[in-house]
Order: sequence, then C-alpha cells, then structure tokens
Amino acid sequence: MTDNTLTTRGLRLSARPDGPLLPRHIESRPVSLPLSPRLLLRPRYISVDPYMRTRMHAEGYGYIERWQATSALSGWALAEVLHSREVGFTPGDLVVGHLPMQELVASEASGLIRVSSGIDPLAYLHPLGMTGFTAWVGMEHLGAPMPDDTVLVNAAAGAVGSLAAQLARRRGARVIVTAGRPDKRAWLARLGFDTVLDHRHPDYAAQLLDAATEGVTLGFENVGGAAFHATIEAMRRHGRIVLCGLVSQYQSTNPRQGPANIATLAANRVKVTPFVVPHYLKHWETFQRFMAPQVMKRTLDWRLDIMTGGLDSVAAALIGVLEGDNLGKRVVLME
Repeated sequence: MTDNTLTTRGLRLSARPDGPLLPRHIESRPVSLPLSPRLLLRPRYISVDPYMRTRMHAEGYGYIERWQATSALSGWALAEVLHSREVGFTPGDLVVGHLPMQELVASEASGLIRVSSGIDPLAYLHPLGMTGFTAWVGMEHLGAPMPDDTVLVNAAAGAVGSLAAQLARRRGARVIVTAGRPDKRAWLARLGFDTVLDHRHPDYAAQLLDAATEGVTLGFENVGGAAFHATIEAMRRHGRIVLCGLVSQYQSTNPRQGPANIATLAANRVKVTPFVVPHYLKHWETFQRFMAPQVMKRTLDWRLDIMTGGLDSVAAALIGVLEGDNLGKRVVLME
C-alpha cells in the first residue's frame, strides 16, 4: 500500500491450457486499487461457470473477450459495498455484477445490480442471474415448449438445466431429464420428474429411444459428445434443438466438434438454434418480470453448490464444474 493505493489479491490465468484446465493454470497475484474509489466492494460469493473455460481457448467462442496468459479472471459475484462516493449506494448494500475475481474490487458502479429487499440475495447468482437468464432465453424464449411437446434436457441437475427443465414442465410439456450421477438423478426424481436417465450409461442411446418412443420434439442441449449424438438419433422429424452448451467438450483440444450424425438433422428437417445470452440482453427486463415472481412464490426449485476457501478454491471449483461434480449452481464463498 502507498499513499494513493491499497493492495488486494486477485486471480489471473498463468497460461492458456493446452488440454484440460489444471490448478496451475490459475494463480493469485497482488492487485493495486485506488485508495478512494467511487465504490469499494468486497465480493462475498463468486460464481464459477462452464463458459469460463471457453474464454481460455485460442479461437472460437468469439462472443466474449478471450483470456490470454496473465489476463485477470472475472465472473459474476455477489458483493457488499464497503465504501461509497456514488449516489444511491451506501455501505452494507449488496450488489451483483461481473467483477474481477479479487478480495476487494474498485468499481465505478456501471453494470451493477442492486439486490432487492425481500429476495434471497443469492438468487441473483442463480434464478435471477445469468444462469436463470440462460435457462429462460433457451427454454422460454427460444424453445417455447407446448403441452404436446416431448422435451429432453441433458445435464438437468446443473445450474441452467435444472431451471430449463422446470420451465418446460411449467408449460405443460412432457420432460425427460438426464444426469450423470445417482445423487443428481435422485434429486431430479424428488423434483417430480418421472423420466430420469443417465446420459453417461453405455446404453443411454437405447434407453432414450425407449423413453421417447414417438421421438423428442424439443432438445435442450447442454452436454455435447455422445449425449448430443443420442439426442439427434431420438429427434422426431421437424423437431427442434436449442443448443445451449457442449460442456463435455470444453476441456478438449477440439471443443466445437459436432457429432458424426449431425447431417441427419437436415435430413429430418430438425431446426437447430444455437444461442449465447449476450445476444439477448435486450430481453433482460422481460426475464426479470417473469422470473422474480417465481422466486418470490417459490414455484421453482433452485439449489446452490457452495464451496468454501475463497480465491484459493476457484480453480478447483471451476475444474469440478467442467467434470460435472456440481449439483445445482456452484459458487465459491469468499472467506
């Protein structure tokens, strides 16, 4: 600390991974902050999400700035205002924003969302945050299932998939969900989903065809790889697929590779709609008007997977998400 700055700790990418992300690829570093910023924030929870791995790829996924070696890491966070020279913000206020992964953050207040009273603040990192928005854009806005639809949601015990599946059910569709671990499938069954499959099972493709005897009319794809291949085989003619993510491929050297049977989609007149949420931000207020009452009335179940350990746990938390070991929305508690 000098007369004009104070020092905190933050995370950066030490090197771009050439293969799977490892703990050594993320390192802590000292960060200098102005002594009297407009806002001084202390992040309390940091979100870790699969898209962060795509920011480390050398090409593709151009909808968001890529991280280079030595790039500061950032993510959605719930933070407390410690000091304020900004009108409308007072110490003790809670805010949500896309912030540097640091123990303290200097902010100009741009892009911050103030947490409303009467709502669990952590909802702003899940159903009222970008994961909720992703589920809403993909299922409610683009997929728009109807009661006569058979909907398949892969990785339905994850942050986005769990909400997307419930949104489809809310619209009256029949919903088939998948998860790769017994405890995840048990949780989905407790949520009331009747058809819960294991997309990692050797016979998953056959099980899906048995579960959807007349074909899937709407697929919400999160996984990629063999699971996506099985989805394509199960699609009904003139069906549609909303392509949300390919998380099983993000750690590979060729993360955007399509399944070998992808050509059958055109033959069967299946409409595929890939999307990324930054392209739909004009719908943010519509999403909030839709989702806030669901959160207030508790008509949607949402679950946090909280890891302790602060910044030192971020690398393990993110790697775990990429390997599918989270149940619900993973966040890191800053201690």
